[in-house]
Amino acid sequence: MSQTLSGNSLSPEALAELRHDLRTPLNHVIGYAEMLLEDATGADAAADRTQLEVTLAAAREALELINATLGTTKAAGRDDVDRLYEALRRPRGRIVDAASALLGRPAATRDGSFTADVRKILSAAERLVPTQTPTPSPEPAPSASDRRAEPAAAPAGELQARILVVDDGAENREVLRRRLERSGHAVQTAEHGRQALELLGARPFDLVLLDVLMPELDGFAVLEAIKGNPALRDIPVIMISALDEMPSIVRCIEHGAEDFLHKPFDPVLLRARINASLEKKRLRDQEKEYLLQVNLVIDAATAVETGRYRQGELREVAGRDDELGRLARVFDGMVSQVKAREDRLRERVRDLREEIEQARRDSKEFGIPVDGGNLKAGDRFAQRYEIVAVLGRGGMGTVYRARDLELEEEVAIKTLRPEFLSDATLLLRFKDEIKLARRLSDPNIVRTHDFGEWSGVCFLTMEYVEGMTVRELLDTRSRLSMSSTLAIATQLAHSLAVAHEHGVIHRDIKPQNLLLDPDGVLKVMDFGISRLAERASTITEAGLVIGTPAYMPPEQLMAEQVDARSDLYAAGVVLYECLTGQPPFQGSTAISLIAKLLSEEPRPVVERNPEVSPALSALVMQLLAKKPEARVQTASELAERLRELA
Repeated sequence: MSQTLSGNSLSPEALAELRHDLRTPLNHVIGYAEMLLEDATGADAAADRTQLEVTLAAAREALELINATLGTTKAAGRDDVDRLYEALRRPRGRIVDAASALLGRPAATRDGSFTADVRKILSAAERLVPTQTPTPSPEPAPSASDRRAEPAAAPAGELQARILVVDDGAENREVLRRRLERSGHAVQTAEHGRQALELLGARPFDLVLLDVLMPELDGFAVLEAIKGNPALRDIPVIMISALDEMPSIVRCIEHGAEDFLHKPFDPVLLRARINASLEKKRLRDQEKEYLLQVNLVIDAATAVETGRYRQGELREVAGRDDELGRLARVFDGMVSQVKAREDRLRERVRDLREEIEQARRDSKEFGIPVDGGNLKAGDRFAQRYEIVAVLGRGGMGTVYRARDLELEEEVAIKTLRPEFLSDATLLLRFKDEIKLARRLSDPNIVRTHDFGEWSGVCFLTMEYVEGMTVRELLDTRSRLSMSSTLAIATQLAHSLAVAHEHGVIHRDIKPQNLLLDPDGVLKVMDFGISRLAERASTITEAGLVIGTPAYMPPEQLMAEQVDARSDLYAAGVVLYECLTGQPPFQGSTAISLIAKLLSEEPRPVVERNPEVSPALSALVMQLLAKKPEARVQTASELAERLRELA
């Protein structure tokens, strides 16, 4: 023990060291006496209990004397220390007398451990008052607070735990080990910091009780190593010391210690703080496990997007009895439903593909001769495109298959008759429509590339898709199976949902504008040019648009405002024709056809084709409602209802 005097006063460092040296034996006395008192039960141990209670009372009296003389807020000198030693002789004597009485009274129920513990009490009491007052050294010992440590956070754990006790004092380790094992904990001890770090690296622990003052690596250095290691930083650390300077306590807490306990320990306080730390660790471990399982759900969602998810992968998470478990169960169920829907769609597309292949076998080539347009094979157009073939002609102009010489890929070019773009206002509106259409990017929509003008000819360039239109398929097959029709309907509803979300209304959904590639993938054409299609229509005496009236809803025929529900009506007409082989209304003249469209109700699909399910028939009939508010209201809703159909 070293003390530093400034005149007759001891330095703060010397006072702290002296407090430590005096409190340490009292920690042993109190620790062993409390454990022996807990075991002293029954009438035969009454005398033992009396002596142990005397021992504890004397030890606590000695502790009060030490705190009164050497408290952290007090100044003390050599004379104060001498008086303290003299005052400690009385409680020490009571401890020695009580321990001696316990050793001198034989008892049949005592075992060797009882005697050993009492002897430890005697040994500690004898160290309480030195035989000679030590002479203080001239220089203070380096303060442990001069060392630096990196900050970290210390979570907590479960009640019955694996605890590591680190203390260079064998008696200190023994007292703590015995006390903790009585509480049901599994305890290991380390006599210095390096051994502690080796044990921590070799096996898991739930809590560390770490002495502050140790040779080589002191408690601060070990705390820094624990909190600086990602594998260890979540283990809570309670610092233990006979020192009680506020700077040391603050330093421990700031650098990641969960708590700070003074020696000698109050057993109730020791148990409470250990349990609190372990409970915090338990909650932290639960939080980490929860976050880990949240990541499993996130990974599962990513796997769904890439098609790698397998049903049951979240079985462990789904077993939880909380919100996350319910989410995992719902997620897995939804994925199962989605997979079932996708399987149904694949089956339907397969059936559609077979119908397309059969139609190709039963029909002639659907192409139009190259000389059917104003351009011929091999012609250069707009100094960039080489014409390959004519794909189709209509009231608005001609569609060509061409090769883009700059990008070296095939495109479709639609030339537009000049009279439709002679009006400057209409041309401006048309360009705005094309700008909107260019924003649509989806596998079920023919992509519009650009609008241009060359040698007085306005034209559009579009994605080229090899295949046949639904019109061509119906002309060959008359009507389609329910499975093939659902494959077309599902893809059409999806494409309309994408367009409507971007504020684009097609206005001219009909079999001629629905293209099917050889794999059965539907591509909707002519988004953005429907307003021109309306101008290409013939106008009756009543002023009604009748370009393709069989697919137009009443509001469009009457030149009223159209919206997304107008496209859904047209989709209903297409599905009706696919299922029955004819549109819902037919007339020998345009006027008679329009009259039926406006005033009559179509025959239900199931009456014309009994093979169609009542549910699908009812859905198509709802799409054909005269009033928009009576139809399915959105393309997304239509897609969902189609997916639910068996």
